[in-house]
Amino acid sequence: MISGGMKVQSTLPLLIIFVAAVISRNNLVGAAAAIVFFLDLMRLNRFFPLIQSRGLEGGLLLLTIALLIPFAKGEVTLQNLSSALLSPVGVLAIVGGLLGAYLNSQGLEFVAAEPSIIPGILIGVMISVAFFGGVSVGPIMAAGITALLIRLLVR
Repeated sequence: MISGGMKVQSTLPLLIIFVAAVISRNNLVGAAAAIVFFLDLMRLNRFFPLIQSRGLEGGLLLLTIALLIPFAKGEVTLQNLSSALLSPVGVLAIVGGLLGAYLNSQGLEFVAAEPSIIPGILIGVMISVAFFGGVSVGPIMAAGITALLIRLLVR
């Protein structure tokens, strides 16, 4: 009975996240919660450490591939690459990339040190998707912004 109770205790948050994601029309979070729930239900949790350590890397690989497709389609050429990088918008894009990568590194460190912030981040992401047209690709960035806000406002 204890192990069954422990199972309900560990899967209930996943079900709550799944339901909240469905209600907020956040397909990515809903699918992720369903997949983790399914893996746990099928007792495939031996894969959790691998997914936890390599999942982010795999997701970032797919995201980077998607961002590089315009190069392969000829939408970004060598000719317009240099002018795009040297324009005011291009320079700001470089600065944005620097800030984004830095905040993402801070987010990864913060989530590893304080996993208790994950529910707040997920709630914020779901509210943004449901009401403000947000896109659910930024939980790590959200953690980085949270870390920055804590440094600026709490300490």
